[in-house]
Order: sequence, then C-alpha cells, then structure tokens
Amino acid sequence: CKYWHYDDRLMTSSVVIVFHNEGWSTLMRTIHSVIKRTPSRYLAEIVMIDDFSNKEHLKERLVDYIKQWNGLVKLFRNEKREGLIQARSIGALKATKGQVLIYLDAHCEVGVNWYAPLVAPISKDRTVSTVPLIDSINGQSYTMEPQGGGDEDGFARGAWDWSMLWKRVPLGDKEKKRRKTQTEPYRSPAMAGGLFAIERDFFFELGLYDPGLQIWGGENFEISYKVDIEFKDLHRFTHMPTGKCLDRSDLLHKVFIADCDNSKTTQKWEMNNIVAV
Repeated sequence: CKYWHYDDRLMTSSVVIVFHNEGWSTLMRTIHSVIKRTPSRYLAEIVMIDDFSNKEHLKERLVDYIKQWNGLVKLFRNEKREGLIQARSIGALKATKGQVLIYLDAHCEVGVNWYAPLVAPISKDRTVSTVPLIDSINGQSYTMEPQGGGDEDGFARGAWDWSMLWKRVPLGDKEKKRRKTQTEPYRSPAMAGGLFAIERDFFFELGLYDPGLQIWGGENFEISYKVDIEFKDLHRFTHMPTGKCLDRSDLLHKVFIADCDNSKTTQKWEMNNIVAV
C-alpha cells in the first residue's frame, strides 16, 4: 500500500447510514470510526436515517449525543417504516453536500486509510461503483475475522448461485492477470449491496433504488446490473452480522417463514410478529 499515491484533491463524500432499532454501541462505533479515520476535508457530512425506530436510546439521547459534531452528523427520522432500501433512497435525497454517496451499514467500522482507495476510482470514472473487502466482527468478542469464499490471498468476487443467492467466489486467473499488483482494484459482476460508494449525480441518473424494493435482499441485484463494480483492498471494512433474521415493527408487514439469512451462525427467528397467511 505504501507505493500508492493518491491525488490530494479527491471528491468529497456524504456517508449515509440507515438504522432501525440499532444497538447504541454498534451504531456509535460506526459513526466514530468514520469521523476518526476520514480526512476532514473529504467528509462533507454523515447522514443518519432513522427508519422509524422505537428504542428509547435512539430518541433524545441520540439527538443530544450528535450535537458534539456541530452539524457534521445529521439525523433524519422517517414518519413510518420505509424499509432499508427505500430509506437509503431517502438518504440520497437528504445528503446534498458530498459529491460521492458512501453507504454503510449501521453496525460496521471503517479501517485506517479506507477513504482514498474507495473514492479514487470514481474520480477517474464516474460510472463505476466501488466496494470494499469486508471482514467480519465477532458479535461476542468483537475480534475481526476474514470472510470465507475467497482465493488463497483472500480476494473474492461477488456472484450468484443457481438459487439466486449472493455469494463470494475466488478471484479468477483472468482477473488476476489484469492487475499489476495485488493491491490494485479488480472487477466484479456483483456486489453484496450493504457497503459501497457511488457518485451522487450518477446514482440519481440511475433512478436511485426501485421504489418497489423495501427490505434488503434484492437491492444488490439492481445496482449490480446497472453499474460496473470494482472491489478495493487497500482498506478493510469490518461488519457485524445482525442476529435477527425477521425484524418487523408492526403487524402490517406480513412475512413468510423462509431462509432470510443463509448463515446459520446468525440465524435467529423472532416469532412475535409473524402472521400466518
């Protein structure tokens, strides 16, 4: 990484974080990591979209806490549950200061030197979307663990299996030969959908997310079909998988009992809001 020299006039960014009943600790670790590890000249704003949370710690306590950043962190609250994907589109509308939109989950942490490698390719080609390599945070010990599915060096592309489930697959020889160094970005046919960067105006030209998409699970298809994806490795992100498989705020949202999370280690069913149909 020490051989990479980035333009010191990179594009500015608005970081958009959507949350619904997120735990205080994980949400604050996300916010603090962005502020502490992003050069201030590039961080235009952090836009928090509260998707109709009802937890007490996300009310006045949150409003008071973010005042310490003097307007850098902005909080907007949805008047009804929109769902993660539509809340992201709302975030794009609210985030007006940055040239690039960076979407982060509410339970992740950015690594040191994360910003330049993620944004630099967009400065060269505004029609690409960049995606970080994401390690996992153990929910019990908070230790970092690499994700599986990659090659011997940990590099992986996004793809779908025949069940149309997103998965990580090893980086192929053809793509490896295109790179001059191991830290060079590489192409991928698909993204996971949770963490990515895209030029703001270009995202609006694409029409943001389809208005029919609400809960996560299909947005990665749409964005992957619309844009060219580049994976970045000079920075690492860490992500804590949520323990909830089905999370609905009211009985108006009927859901089918299905495998909504393919990882059995994080599977947890919440049966109190399930309606039989």
